[in-house]
Amino acid sequence: MIKEYSDLFDPSELPRRRKELHYYLAGFADGEACFSVSIKRLSTARFGWVIDPVFHITQNRQNILELFRRVIKCGRVIKKPGQPETFQFIVENRRQLVEKVIPFFERYRLLSKRKDFELFSEIVRRLERKEHWTREGFEAIVRMAFQMNSSGKQRRNRLDDILKSLRDPQRPYAGCPEEAEQA
Repeated sequence: MIKEYSDLFDPSELPRRRKELHYYLAGFADGEACFSVSIKRLSTARFGWVIDPVFHITQNRQNILELFRRVIKCGRVIKKPGQPETFQFIVENRRQLVEKVIPFFERYRLLSKRKDFELFSEIVRRLERKEHWTREGFEAIVRMAFQMNSSGKQRRNRLDDILKSLRDPQRPYAGCPEEAEQA
């Protein structure tokens, strides 16, 4: 019996073995979690945009989110801004994504969110390899992000607009990382 989470749940309600708990959490995440990669405009960024991967789960039960935080050993649980009865478990630190979140879901595989997770994992790994430092690498990552979560239907910016801005000659260092480093 898993007793270390007894402050969150009655131990008799939890699975008897840790592995079963991990599979339960993976199944819960398959229905409730989101692997997202936002692309935000930032004038001081090399290409005028930043790529921001985040894993999060939104729930009105704080204890299940705290269970995720403890089992995966990273992230934070916060109240969702503007919704005081709703909580979020958020992991936005890239190192924690690489070392904790991705290995957890590689071991305890997802079904319905598998494609988004695979794209998310590849994007995070490319960011870790600094592939986004070249225009070609940045563009490839942006294209991958737009394949996620219903092909980017809820994004503020359109893929074509982002890609066009990467090639805009009015941006002094667009496509020229060497010059950007010297500036």
